[in-house]
Amino acid sequence: MPATLSFGLAGRRALVTGHRGGIGSAIARVLTRDGAEVIGLDLPDFDLSDTATLEERLAGLIAEKGPIDILVNNAGVTVLGSVLETPLAEVERVFQVNFLAAYALMRAVLPGMVEKGKGAIVNIASDQALIGKQVSAAYGASKGAIAQISRSAALDWARHGIRVNCIAPGSTDTAMLATVIGDLAAKYPDRFSVSSTDAYKAGVPLGRFADPEEIANAVAFLASDAASFITGVILPVDGGGTAQ
Repeated sequence: MPATLSFGLAGRRALVTGHRGGIGSAIARVLTRDGAEVIGLDLPDFDLSDTATLEERLAGLIAEKGPIDILVNNAGVTVLGSVLETPLAEVERVFQVNFLAAYALMRAVLPGMVEKGKGAIVNIASDQALIGKQVSAAYGASKGAIAQISRSAALDWARHGIRVNCIAPGSTDTAMLATVIGDLAAKYPDRFSVSSTDAYKAGVPLGRFADPEEIANAVAFLASDAASFITGVILPVDGGGTAQ
């Protein structure tokens, strides 16, 4: 378990998507422990894939809760398959949650941040925003889009004191990763063996998966005043994976 750190977030209001499991749960826990008020958006009560009504629902939420100081776009879904194996309907589903929902959330919080003259947005991408992986075309593309919007938005809103950064986690010890490893072995036994967990760990220079709280600590740092001169960064937290 990573050491408990202090980030000076007391009194700030944070909106975290996908807060009920995996990395999102760790982010919510770390921010709350540091004194932030955390508003979580997750299934079953808040469906981010319903993009037709998302902006209206977010406007109502912010009117009720107040302006947001920290936005963490963490929620995500995955799909395995090559381009020919992944129908458009699945690509649309992945982009609705992984990109369009994050885009809508940024639109929802930015006016309040502009009014305050400050704010921090941390988008969660993946190491697949920086490198390619087999049978992961749609998911990797959605994470690449998250990385790119982080760069562009950082430039657009810097003059308003708003920082936009992105974290690219590598293999992290979550239920989603366990499911992906199992599905790879089941669907592609010629390429991914039943011992893929060991193979995944062997591919990480530090020799292990990340603890979700290690990703959360990086989020809290980028949201804090300790990172006050950092914006537009895509930060790999991957045990050295993308350095290879």
